[in-house]
Amino acid sequence: MFETSSGELAKLYQDIDSTFEQPGWPLHFVRRDFFKPVDKAFQDTYQKSPVIAVDLPSLMEWDDGLEDKQTIAIMAQDPKNNSDYEQLVVGTPYGLHHKGSREELGITKLYFEMIQVLLELGYRVYLTDVLKIWVCNPEQRYERIKLQNVDQQRFLRLVKPELAVVKPVAVITWGKEAFNAVNKLHLGIRHLDFPHPASTAGGAWKKLMGQSPTNSNKLAYWRATIAQELGK
Repeated sequence: MFETSSGELAKLYQDIDSTFEQPGWPLHFVRRDFFKPVDKAFQDTYQKSPVIAVDLPSLMEWDDGLEDKQTIAIMAQDPKNNSDYEQLVVGTPYGLHHKGSREELGITKLYFEMIQVLLELGYRVYLTDVLKIWVCNPEQRYERIKLQNVDQQRFLRLVKPELAVVKPVAVITWGKEAFNAVNKLHLGIRHLDFPHPASTAGGAWKKLMGQSPTNSNKLAYWRATIAQELGK
């Protein structure tokens, strides 16, 4: 998928882990050719893009000494980064390797609070994206440009072997695009579908809950539903 090596990936994870408790949002970069589009027509757009972002899958669990935990996988659509950088920005899904995202930024703080519900139930939580790269539209700032189908299929073909490594007992999708992608893969794993926690999916949350889609209401609904569906 990426022009890299196991050694380079290991170093990236070590660098990310080393800043886990550092305040704010420390950034990590790789050269832009870390990812090379297969589609030749897309390469020119890729090179012109003001920012490219990649999410590396991550695994969270409480450091409680227990080793026989089951894993829940949460899958969303793709990364996003609104800054301007010549190099490729490397992070993790929802930016939760950042202390600022976990504790300060309202929406990502909600993501972390939702994940903590699963951690409190004794699960490991594997976070990943269906598509692990996000390319900013050179003509329209902060908007994603869709990967060409040949590149999308490269990522989608690897979802099954990716999940086979962590062996989740259930997959949770956040958002319609992630739901549709996972549904088509016929993973043979229990699949729970939720709207994306972001405010842009407020209408879907309101319809689902029958009440205002505030962060506190979404968290309460999530907590109750997860306890019912996955409580031990």
